[in-house]
Amino acid sequence: MDKYEGTVHFEINGNDYKAFFYGEEYEPGQNIEVELGHLEIPLEWNVIFTENKGKELRFEKMQNSEWSYYGYGRIKSIGPITADFGDIKLELGDWTNDPKVVGEYIYWTIDRLDISKIKE
Repeated sequence: MDKYEGTVHFEINGNDYKAFFYGEEYEPGQNIEVELGHLEIPLEWNVIFTENKGKELRFEKMQNSEWSYYGYGRIKSIGPITADFGDIKLELGDWTNDPKVVGEYIYWTIDRLDISKIKE
């Protein structure tokens, strides 16, 4: 890795997260506005809508992976699909346009959480 790619460690509401960055510089203790993106691991429709039985809003770290998480969330909107995972909200693409999914609890797999600075 060169100095313009690596891992950013950050905290939200006392919870620790790690995300991958590329092409930017970050300094320890820096307080900046960022946006989060992700690469997902594809799941079947029924898995997405049945595996969050506890109706939770959280990320759970995958073992043996620096930037990967299991996401337990709730769909807030479509076009694009936006989900609330508690500390983190993510756009999940446009894999459905059915308004009936808004408010549904979901399970999501994040292969790599990405971070980038918001451009001014």
